[in-house]
Amino acid sequence: MSVPTTAGASRAGEAPSTKRVAFFHQNDVFSRQGGIERYLATLLACADGRAALVSAAVTRPVEEYFRVREYGSPRLPQWVRYLAGLFAQRREIAGFLRERQVAVLEFSRPEYLLAGWMFKGRRVVTIHGTGPSPQNRAHYLLHHLCCFLLPIFADRVQVVGRDPSGLPGVVQKLLGRRVTFIEAWYDDRFSPAPLPDLNHSPVRLFYAGRIAPQKNPELLYAIIRRLAEDAPGLFEFRYFGSDYDEFVEAGLGALVADKGFLDAAALAEAIRECHVGLLCSGYGEGSPFIVIETLACGRPFVLSPLPTLVKAYAGLEGISIARGYNVEDFVNELVKLRDEMLQSRIDPAKIAARVADRSQSQATRRLLDSLMDLAR
Repeated sequence: MSVPTTAGASRAGEAPSTKRVAFFHQNDVFSRQGGIERYLATLLACADGRAALVSAAVTRPVEEYFRVREYGSPRLPQWVRYLAGLFAQRREIAGFLRERQVAVLEFSRPEYLLAGWMFKGRRVVTIHGTGPSPQNRAHYLLHHLCCFLLPIFADRVQVVGRDPSGLPGVVQKLLGRRVTFIEAWYDDRFSPAPLPDLNHSPVRLFYAGRIAPQKNPELLYAIIRRLAEDAPGLFEFRYFGSDYDEFVEAGLGALVADKGFLDAAALAEAIRECHVGLLCSGYGEGSPFIVIETLACGRPFVLSPLPTLVKAYAGLEGISIARGYNVEDFVNELVKLRDEMLQSRIDPAKIAARVADRSQSQATRRLLDSLMDLAR
């Protein structure tokens, strides 16, 4: 039997002083670089005693935490093993939620509702981006089938970003006003600084996060190669994340400086040492944290013309959007930005000012308050 970990829990016989929201997510939210994990880790850090976590593992202490034991063959997808654990430990989890006066349950994917209906409380499901790619047919079909559980069991569906296409149209109509949109935020340590002097260094271009199919890695690799061939010495490429081996396998190890997987303070400093960020995703994005974090540091960002990214960021100071998914359009935007920097036409303070209301201290408080409002 799994034993809940409750390092900061109330003593036996004492009721907690506040109602809580419990976040259900299979992965360790602290050691991964995906947007889902960033979303959950920052909410837990800012919850001020109002949150609990129901997960299979953590690498940092969490005040109120139930460790779910996964069941099933390692060959099964992790979400299936996690879901089996929720069923197998439903009584212990229900007791954990009841003792901590959990009033709101937040699930990071609709599949969790296959077990989530068993637990009492208002139910919130968060859709990160636009869901799985249609090319991943099994995952895509499963996601969309499970979305039909939302009108039955969910009190709110939160879409990270501004594009609800991760939900089938029929489901959107059935949910009506229960669908809400939220934006990524940035840690308050992400603050602007002057651009590094281009008279004494190349343009430092960076990419941060996973190297996954949705991120369009082949286009990313092609952009790096083209800049090295056509503008030698004018651009330097840096990577922040844990997938540097992918660049090495692509034959780009010598052209990419690996800075590793960074915490918030180190990532903010690393961004300020650069001039511009790059993201060429082809699907699945909502409101990536790295984009808003980069703008908060006063650095411009070049994005692909993905509709979800256009809806979330077009019009913001510092945002450039490539016309198409090809090397030429991205390189043109980067060269144009370099010229603007040399002419002192990029103002870091102005870029950061446009996103000041998305600081973590403000945005997470608003979101946690809105989740608690469901309980009331």
